[in-house]
Amino acid sequence: MASEPPNDSTPGCEAAPDAGAARPDFVRPALDYLRGVRAAGGAASGPPTFAWQKENLCEWARRLGLLLDPEAIVRRLGRGGQEHDIFHAGERVFKVTRSGMFGLSPGLEISLVSSGEDGRRFQLWEATPLEYLERLDLHNQLVPGLNVLEGVLVQADGDMAIVTSQPRFDIVPVTGPEIDAWFAAQGFAKIAESAYYRAADNLAIFDAHDKNVIRAGELLVPFDVIPCHPEGGFLQFIADTIRSGQTVKPQRTVSTTPRFP
Repeated sequence: MASEPPNDSTPGCEAAPDAGAARPDFVRPALDYLRGVRAAGGAASGPPTFAWQKENLCEWARRLGLLLDPEAIVRRLGRGGQEHDIFHAGERVFKVTRSGMFGLSPGLEISLVSSGEDGRRFQLWEATPLEYLERLDLHNQLVPGLNVLEGVLVQADGDMAIVTSQPRFDIVPVTGPEIDAWFAAQGFAKIAESAYYRAADNLAIFDAHDKNVIRAGELLVPFDVIPCHPEGGFLQFIADTIRSGQTVKPQRTVSTTPRFP
């Protein structure tokens, strides 16, 4: 992929992100905006829909000049991981959410099973834009300054994508035991394969396997993990799992219908 800065000169369109510009942190302002609009009565009762979240996030981006030019970005994209398409510019990697999806969000599902079996299961659900921003914010608390919200783009089919960037790292593989040891040193207990929990700040980390954690010098960097603040029955399940000394296996359910319409 090309390494020159994105073309921001397309007439009549908003600019693409500038790889050389100073990078203010818009993750928390975007998150606070969506939370604030809803708290002020800006949405119907019940969980905010995908459509409501997309509409309000686009309006926030429009007000701040953060609507990006899709033509200057989409033509440069290559396949990233499961959740993003990517391109490189200078010393940063730009990530664009794919196919109207906004990553994954962990939770707990209750299944009906025969007597004596535990029907509770970890699940990784399709996330909403609000949950995606919450994930970015928690990720930046784990690794300060890692993710920058560059803006939002509306694609030709009318769907919305969120554009973020991270520093460009040299990929140096790490092993599972090294990842376990790093999280243990940060005060986390292992709760499942590639999943950890720290009670001090109620922070759970999922998907922390060897493709999402890299070595940067002497440091390990979890650059594409899934953090969350568990609550309710999910939090109790984690506490029970740690107390029992057991670990559980999360089930990835990206083919399920999203929890919110």
